[in-house]
Amino acid sequence: MRILSARATTIRVIRAARSVEAVIVLRLDLGDGKAVDHRVPVSAPIAAPGAAPLKERLIASAKLILAMSPVAGPVEEAVMTRNAA
Repeated sequence: MRILSARATTIRVIRAARSVEAVIVLRLDLGDGKAVDHRVPVSAPIAAPGAAPLKERLIASAKLILAMSPVAGPVEEAVMTRNAA
């Protein structure tokens, strides 16, 4: 499985928590010419001094959640609701 692209959708700013929630859509290559879109909900603090830009942190969180999933391949969205820092 290979990640072909990643984009942020459904972005929501939570001002009280000073964080951003988003759904990251990862386009996955499953081999044999099959590609699927997989949605991963993530959140990250708005400000993180010395860290990567917000969009990059959200995408990195989604990739890490996908990589750490106990199931080989895309995981159901219900399992993917953990917040990432």
